[in-house]
Amino acid sequence: MKLLVLGGTRFLGRHIVRQALDAGHDVTLLHRGVSGRDLFPQATHLIADRNGDLSTVLGSGTWDVAIDTNAYVPRHVRSLAAVLQGRVGPRVGQYQLVSSISVYSTFADDGNDEDAPLAQLEDPSTETVDGSTYGGLKVLCEQAAQQAYGGACLVVRPGLIVGPHDPTGRYTWWMQRAQRGGTLLAPGRPDAPAQFIDAPDLAAWQLLQAERGSGGTYNLTGPVLPLTFAEFLTTTLQVLQPQATLQWVDEAFLLERQVAPWSDLPVWLPRASEGMHRTRIDRALATGLQTRPLAQTVADTAAWAATAPPPVLGGPMRPQVGLSADTETRLLADWAARA
Repeated sequence: MKLLVLGGTRFLGRHIVRQALDAGHDVTLLHRGVSGRDLFPQATHLIADRNGDLSTVLGSGTWDVAIDTNAYVPRHVRSLAAVLQGRVGPRVGQYQLVSSISVYSTFADDGNDEDAPLAQLEDPSTETVDGSTYGGLKVLCEQAAQQAYGGACLVVRPGLIVGPHDPTGRYTWWMQRAQRGGTLLAPGRPDAPAQFIDAPDLAAWQLLQAERGSGGTYNLTGPVLPLTFAEFLTTTLQVLQPQATLQWVDEAFLLERQVAPWSDLPVWLPRASEGMHRTRIDRALATGLQTRPLAQTVADTAAWAATAPPPVLGGPMRPQVGLSADTETRLLADWAARA
C-alpha cells in the first residue's frame, strides 16, 4: 500500500510508520520537521505546517490510505480534504482520523459504545485546545472528516494510549515510580477498572483496517479482558520491582487533600468517573483488535523510559503528572496516622 501519514514522528504515528515500513508499505510522512526529522530515511518526508497552505507539498500524488494522527481542530481536517479531494478528484482511498474517547459528553457507569452522546462546544469556532475543549473539537474533526470522505472515513477513538515514545508521561510515571521501590500509594479501590491501549497494538489494528479499507467509528482501548487497578499495579511491580509493596488509600482521603486523579496519580479515576475505564470495545474486537500481555507493555515502556530523551513540546497543553516523592511520603504518613 501507499500510505500518507500526517505526523508520523511522535508516539502513535511513529509506531504506525515503523510497522508499515516493516510490512513493506510505501510511506510518505507530512510533518513540521520539529521532531524526528532523521527518522525513517526509507520513507518520503514532506515538511510543512498544516496550519499553512498544504497545496504545494501535497499538490500531486495518490495514496491508498491517509492516516491523520494530529488533527486537533476541524480546520485541519477540512484543509487536508480540500487538497486530497480537490477538483481533479479524490487522491486517497481511505482516510483514518485519530480521535479520542474524550468526544463523549458523559461516561455511563457500564461504559459507552460508539453511539453514546457526544460533547458539544459552547463556542464551535474556538481553536483553543485545552482540557475543556479537546473533546468537543475532536467531535467537530470527526464530523468534518465524515462529511469530506463519507464511507471511506475511519474514525478511531482511542482511550489512554501508552507505551514507548509516550510524550505525556502518564502511564510511564507508574513504571518509574515502581522502579524506585518501597511502598507505593495505590489510590482508591483495588477492584476499580483500568483501561489503556499499547500504541503498537493500536497501530497494528489501524494498519489492518487500512488493508481492508474499513469505514465507520470504533472505540480503541484495552486490554481485551477487563483489568482492575490492582492487577495493573501488581503486574507492574512483579515485572519491575517485586520487593515493592502497595498501600491502598481511600478515595475520599485523597480528594480531601486535593490529590488530582489522572494527573497527580495518572490513570486513576474516582468512582464517579470510572465509566471512562469501562469503554466498550466490542466493535474493535470483532474487526481484529488484539492486545499484548500487560507484562510486555510494562517491560517495553520501562526499557524505553530508561533512555528516553526529554519530550518535544507540541500538541495540546499537558499538565505535569505524578506525585513528588515528598508528597507521596507525607500522604502515606497521614493515612497511617488516620488509620
